[in-house]
This record gives sequence, structure tokens and C-alpha cells, in this order.
Amino acid sequence: MTQWERDAFWDRPEMAERMGNRPPDHRFVALADRGLDLEPILDVGCAGGRNTAFAAERGLKVIAFDVAATMVAATRARLAPHLGEHLAEERVRQLDLSSLGDVWPASEGPFGLILALGVLQDLPDADAFERALQDLFDLCKPGGLVLIANFGADSQPDGVPLRPLEGSPHVYLGFGHGGRPMTMPDPSTLDAWAQAAGFEVDVPTDVRTAETEAGFRTTLNAQYRRPRER
Repeated sequence: MTQWERDAFWDRPEMAERMGNRPPDHRFVALADRGLDLEPILDVGCAGGRNTAFAAERGLKVIAFDVAATMVAATRARLAPHLGEHLAEERVRQLDLSSLGDVWPASEGPFGLILALGVLQDLPDADAFERALQDLFDLCKPGGLVLIANFGADSQPDGVPLRPLEGSPHVYLGFGHGGRPMTMPDPSTLDAWAQAAGFEVDVPTDVRTAETEAGFRTTLNAQYRRPRER
């Protein structure tokens, strides 16, 4: 699968609607219910806006971005009833995660909560994944949190093991639409990468399993914290 094919897959109205209609992440809901100081919130790879809209509904300041123009438009539409069209357009941007550290305005942030749910796995290799974690650390407040959800390499969505990409550790093929390459570290490796970026493990990383039509997929749920300055 080429980069163009991957981007075209996500840049579809039906995909934006499907992703946007999913319920917000249960861990995010639990944090919001606790009344913690989470603001401002950054939604990385916001897809159809399910978590961005939830934050706005709760009156939380949220900024979001996605690489796909259709996803950006869908998220802005979900935000507009809460913030108005002008502010929704300002708060939701089109941006490639791989360029985050180069283009994100230094004046925006740091963030009390960063959501990176089902997005880091689409980075091309381990180096890009680790760079993204470092960018997220740099954008996070001392004491702030980052929530990560990442597909697991032991997934068998089509009933057979995923194929490792030769020469690219932690990259596997065969996950959905055309067998796109995905970076999927195991839990201990993900924790090690996050710690190398400067985070500490706030909640033990767990693995959830969900059935697919032909097999199953696993998802790593991680919660990291940027240590408070001493």
C-alpha cells in the first residue's frame, strides 16, 4: 500500500462518519468525570471528532488535528454547535503527525492531556514512533498525561498472524485495507520508548482483545505522565 492509498482510505466521508459516531474513549471519560485539571487538551489524529466533541461538550478547551481533510471537516462540524464555526475552524487543523515537532507553534501548549488513540501505529517505523513520543513529551505539561491506544502485533484480524516487515523491527503487514505497514511494539517496548522520551508509566499498560469477523485484534492501552519539575 502506497502513502497515497493509505491517505485516500482515511479521507472518505463514510469513514469520518463511522469514526466520529463511536463513543469517546472510556479512559478519557473517566478522567473527565474525576474533575481533574486536564486543560488544554490536544487530540492527536482526531479522526471524526468523537473525543474532541466530548471535550467541548464538557466545556473543556481542546485543540485537535488530523492528516485527512475529510476528518478535519467532520470534527469541525461536530465542534461548531459548541464553539461556533469560526472557533471550531481555528481549533481543528490539518497536520501530519510526523511534522508535529517542526511546525507546532511554541505559543500553544503545554497540554494537560494529550490523546493519541489509534494514530501512532500508522507511523512508518520505530524511529518515527519514538520521535513522535518525544514531540508529545515536549508538548505535555509537567504533571500532564498522555493516553495512547495502539494495535498489538499479536493481532490476527483475518485469522492468521501478521507478517513482520523485514528489516523494520516492530513493523507488521496485513492489518486491514491492503495490508498496510503498521508500527506495533509490545507493551514493554512501548513503555520503554515512552520512558526514553521522559514519561513515567502512570497506569500499567494493559492489553484488550476484541473479536473481528475472521479473528481478533489486540489493543495496547497506555497512560503516561510527564514528571513534575522539582
